[in-house]
Amino acid sequence: MRWRATKLAFGLALAAVLATGCETADRPPEEVTSDGLVRVPARSVGGVYRAPDATFTHYQRLILEPPSISFIRDWEEKHPKVGPREMARVREETVALFRDEFSRELVKRGPYELANEPAPDVLLVIPVIEDFDIAALNVASETFTRTYTTWRPVTMKITGDLRDAQTGKLVGRVIIYRPPEQYPNRQLRIADRTTIAHEQRLVFADWSALVREALNVAKAEKPRPPRPSAAPQ
Repeated sequence: MRWRATKLAFGLALAAVLATGCETADRPPEEVTSDGLVRVPARSVGGVYRAPDATFTHYQRLILEPPSISFIRDWEEKHPKVGPREMARVREETVALFRDEFSRELVKRGPYELANEPAPDVLLVIPVIEDFDIAALNVASETFTRTYTTWRPVTMKITGDLRDAQTGKLVGRVIIYRPPEQYPNRQLRIADRTTIAHEQRLVFADWSALVREALNVAKAEKPRPPRPSAAPQ
């Protein structure tokens, strides 16, 4: 009986050692960007990346740069009569909506304040809106006209770099992509200036919430040392 118990204990210990070794050997490689950021767990709505050696506990204030905006590649072809004045208005309204939702999430709901200049406790947020597409433009009146659509009236990708405001060092990145998608059962919905603004707010709010969650997690974790490179064969 004692021999069987010893044999069982040895077998369990050996299995644990082998499992640990296999787990280490089979562990998938980390997703690392070309500029050295490592992807970390986050909600499925987007992607969160951090510099492995970065600390976030000292950041108490934020500087938000106005988001740069680029439309989808064929947007100008679909809207050949849209002039500079209309484009400027759309960009201005989009920037205002973005800043409003960012401030609502990270200042009014979060623990941060907005800063005007770099300091040791300031994090610089640099957002970029790409593949931006909005529906229901009425060029003649320079307002959004009311139409009906079975597709989302607003789609985009938001990439926001997080940098230390004093040094400019890249410490993080948060990405959200909202692709074109049909409504369930191809349901028709109104697309006008009000709904366009509402749809933009939803995306900006999701991205801002993901930024806040990423900062909360980063402040609670210790910086991870870079993973050692594989030994040469």
